[in-house]
Amino acid sequence: MPQQVQRAPLLDHLRPDFAEHASLEAIRAQYERAQAQADLWADRARDLFLLLCQRETQTSTEETRP
Repeated sequence: MPQQVQRAPLLDHLRPDFAEHASLEAIRAQYERAQAQADLWADRARDLFLLLCQRETQTSTEETRP
């Protein structure tokens, strides 16, 4: 009987069959893809934050004008 892989709670986002059977190359490929997507989302979040700061500054400047 094959031994079950013990999964840490942090691995709950992975499909159990992938975590148990994936090759090193498959894991690396999925990691690199996920990291690239995370980088894109981080860039988008930063851009949105900068836009938010810009709009808040504009709004507060407009409110303080006589």
